[in-house]
Formats: sequence, structure tokens, C-alpha cells
Amino acid sequence: MRVPVRITFALVLLLAAAGARAQERGESTPPAAGDGFRLKGLDGKFYDTSEMKGDVLVVSFGATWCVPCAWEQVAVEELKVEYAGKPVRFLWVSIEDTKRVSNNILRHYVKERRMTVPVLRDPGGVALAQYERTGTRVPVVVFFDAGGRQSGKAHQGMPQDITVYKQLVRERVNALLAARPNGAAGGR
Repeated sequence: MRVPVRITFALVLLLAAAGARAQERGESTPPAAGDGFRLKGLDGKFYDTSEMKGDVLVVSFGATWCVPCAWEQVAVEELKVEYAGKPVRFLWVSIEDTKRVSNNILRHYVKERRMTVPVLRDPGGVALAQYERTGTRVPVVVFFDAGGRQSGKAHQGMPQDITVYKQLVRERVNALLAARPNGAAGGR
């Protein structure tokens, strides 16, 4: 009976060590409880959705090769300006493998597009898989309420008209702001 216990204990330790190594390399890790994720940004910081409670969170998953994602990034940047001073945060998550698109290439892409929202890496697609179950169809936008919970279904795709997309995001964000305990009033 002692051998199975030792084997089980060894496996638990091995899995914990593998998770810690993945986290050090900046790979995504699923949350311990609840919705969300913890990912490393290009700025070297870790972003944990569970630590962003109090704000409405808009997270967009995309890739440098995705043409609709480029238009979606423009919309997100414009919406970020529109919601400045309000308790709304925007994040963009690259789903690309770091071997194909290095951090330097991604930084160049971000600079070229004048992106100001934090850019995170999800090279294994662990975080994206929580919201997009049919593969890597991007862009995917996920909304989190002020309690840190995913709000409604993730939005997939990008309409050809950027104004239609911005209106869709506005409606979701405004509904989440109105549902906050203090309503939409006040900044961060």
C-alpha cells in the first residue's frame, strides 16, 4: 500500500514542478478556481484576471497573421480612449507560439500598430481554449464583470464594419458598468 502512495506523491510533485516551470517561462496557467487566467505580458509583468476585480475587463485573443485581428486592435485602441477614466481595462493576447513569433517580433508588431493596451502571450492556447472550443479561430473577445467572472459568451470574429464591432463591445461594456455595485460612476 505504501508504494502507490509514494508514486501518487511523486506524480503530484512532478506536476507541480512542471506548472512552476511553465509559469516561469511565461506560459499560460489555468486559474485555481473560477474564470480567468494568468499570463505574462511583453512588459515582463504577469496579468491575472482574478486580481483585476472591480474593473470591467475586455480581453481580445488574436494573432499577427490574422487580418481581422488588426482591425479589431484598432477598435480596441479607440474604445480604450473612449472609456479612459472609467473602470474598464483592455488586454490583447497573442496566441502565437514563441518559436514562430518571438517577443522581439511581437514588440515590433505592437509598435508598428501603435498599440497601447497590455499585450500578453498565450503560446500554448490554454487561456484561449477556455473560451474558443473549435480551434484557434480569432479574434475572440471575452468580457469579465467587475466581480472577475466571465460575462456571457465570448464573441468570435470581426464584422467588416468597425463601427458595428465597436457598438457591440460598447453595449456589453456599458451593461457591465451599469451592473457594478456603484454603477458606471467613478474611475479607478
